[in-house]
Amino acid sequence: MKNFFKRWLTNPTPVAPEQSDAPPATGNGQPVLSIPATRAKREEIVRFIINGLKPYIDEKGHTIAGLRLYVVCNNKELEETLQVALCSDVPGMFQKEHLERKLVNNFIQLAGDWFFEHHLVKDKLPDYCISHGTMGLEVIRRGQDFVQQYSVARLQVLKGKTELPEYELNPQQQLKFNIGRTKNPQLTTGKIHTNDIVFWGQDDPAFDAQTGAANLHVSRNHAYIQYNPQLDKFFLFPDKGGLPENGNKTRIYTADDKVKSLNVPGVSHELQDGDQIELGGSAILVFMKGK
Repeated sequence: MKNFFKRWLTNPTPVAPEQSDAPPATGNGQPVLSIPATRAKREEIVRFIINGLKPYIDEKGHTIAGLRLYVVCNNKELEETLQVALCSDVPGMFQKEHLERKLVNNFIQLAGDWFFEHHLVKDKLPDYCISHGTMGLEVIRRGQDFVQQYSVARLQVLKGKTELPEYELNPQQQLKFNIGRTKNPQLTTGKIHTNDIVFWGQDDPAFDAQTGAANLHVSRNHAYIQYNPQLDKFFLFPDKGGLPENGNKTRIYTADDKVKSLNVPGVSHELQDGDQIELGGSAILVFMKGK
């Protein structure tokens, strides 16, 4: 018995080490720190924009009217990171809270009503961009000569029932025109979406079952037309609701008798006078250049 107690006292039961919530230490004893992916991507985007605008630093004679960011994105994880980094669910938040102050601090002159847009593209950046890697920046400057070259276009309804029989696309009033069903539909994300070219929905008081049957095939956020001031051209893009992956389609019957489908986010069609835009295989608009 004495020998047993002697062995117990000299060889006590080992105690398990305490668990710690602290991050693992590096070789020099410092914890490993990492910036969250979304924040890192947002900072990368802001740095790219500021670097792209270096020619405009402290140039009071060159006021920026707007910026368009293009990012090549071909996987879902990157798309999610970019959408969160750019605050896509809160329009204007990235522009006002993450970008504007830093541009002003770098003495970049901004118009009072300057705008910021972002576009995710699948294949390549537009040729007219300031580019670096997978990011491209289009700078729209304010100036009298620049504004004078704006072209005005019209959309006429050939099939379907819309809020107006014809719509004017005037870039001096706005550069982007959303096309969809109902004026302010709520999307599946919960976000309220605003359409400029409005096809009446079944619940709208102005809906007519006979003249508006084609409307039922139009998504709430089906497509949009974007004006490019540098090229003086209008481009049609599919919106999320107008893509095959969401059970819908957007098609163009061109003025030279060709058929083109828009199946990829960010891939556009340059609109020509006489092009017909088919939404959901039923509703049809015709694009006309000039007044």
